[in-house]
Amino acid sequence: MKGRLLILGLVAWLVSGPAHLDAQTASSRSIITTSAAQNYPAVTCTTSDDLACANALQMAVDARDQLRSLLGLGRAWRFPVHIHVLTPDDPLTEKINREAAAVFATGETMKIEAVLPIDDPEARVFLQRQYVTALLWEKFFANTTSFDTQTKLDVVPLWLIEGLREWLNEDPEHNRESIVRRAVQLKTAPSLQQVTSWTQISNDRLMGMWQRSFCFYLVNSLIRPGERREDFQTWMATLAGPKPGSASLLFPTEGAWQNELAAAGQRSRAVVYSWDETVAELTAADIIEVPGDKPDKTKLATLDNIATFPRDPKLVEVLKKKVFDLTNLELRAHPSWRPILELYRFGLTAIINNEPMTKITPLFRLARDERVAEIEYHQKLVDYINWFEVTQDLQGRISPFQAYFMTAEEMKKVVGDPKHPNPLRQNLREVESQL
Repeated sequence: MKGRLLILGLVAWLVSGPAHLDAQTASSRSIITTSAAQNYPAVTCTTSDDLACANALQMAVDARDQLRSLLGLGRAWRFPVHIHVLTPDDPLTEKINREAAAVFATGETMKIEAVLPIDDPEARVFLQRQYVTALLWEKFFANTTSFDTQTKLDVVPLWLIEGLREWLNEDPEHNRESIVRRAVQLKTAPSLQQVTSWTQISNDRLMGMWQRSFCFYLVNSLIRPGERREDFQTWMATLAGPKPGSASLLFPTEGAWQNELAAAGQRSRAVVYSWDETVAELTAADIIEVPGDKPDKTKLATLDNIATFPRDPKLVEVLKKKVFDLTNLELRAHPSWRPILELYRFGLTAIINNEPMTKITPLFRLARDERVAEIEYHQKLVDYINWFEVTQDLQGRISPFQAYFMTAEEMKKVVGDPKHPNPLRQNLREVESQL
């Protein structure tokens, strides 16, 4: 209902225009201007923030440049897109305070009108969605010259819009891969029919990311260089002909789709460690053998207490190797662990360089504190994702909270029985190791 009111508010504002301001009020506000994208005058942005406007327009240019060859696009941007970035001093902010978009189909064209707050955390996703939609219209409506309220916009499938939008972006933290891997392991991955039947993306941030991940892997499987991409581009070309083809002819079988998802979760593991793999590697690297005068005098230290050991040439050599090991680990570590590994590395380097303890101690203390904080934060994230997975299996039988509460209570019973194995805890650990 809220979304509908936002759309109605947007339409009303577009029809009536911005409220007139008296001279005193207008002088106190920033100047709101409208600019067009370079080489694409059909893409415009209205706002008082020049940087936000430049970023929004550049996003449109980048999207077309990246998709031009794949989709076989021409040079001109056919369907207009107007973006309004709301700033605090914008009068429209009083009517609309979140993302909203509307399509106006009249005469010989269709136009997308979209508004969003300047501090919208999902701005990139929202804007790219509008641009990709407009670009796909150029293929699906290549031979259509008249548009009205009866124009069937759903002819452009959601999985294609979202999949291509995701394809435009790198995923350095491997969120898509982690989501798919977890779903495959828990046997909650959607079927191919489910993905191709989606008509909207959830407003819930986590659920939306979950859907977009599977859209990405479907599109990615269809446009992989080689015969698959050629088939995809052939299908795109038929859309402008008298007998448009069906995308279903490109789809893999259900078995092949599940295999695609299973393979997707393993592609980068040899390059970048998952969160849990990084913890395991750091735990192994945490132990430092401090050589003594004799082999039986060797002592064991950790990264957190190595600064308390006497400095000598043997220790320095050991620490040099440890710095090398931590550097290699940092290059492959999960992104959230890299700053912590860097602190440990700086601390060891300070010992090697014989820096004073007043410089060394704070480095190790900060590394230890951030390490503890990262583990606590990750556990909260795991708890939330576990709750999310539980609620996806409810099918209306019980409330989300009750389902999650029952799971937690069951875990307490198992943990409280020393003679009983802990399958729930083990299963959760197996799941967590893939995050």
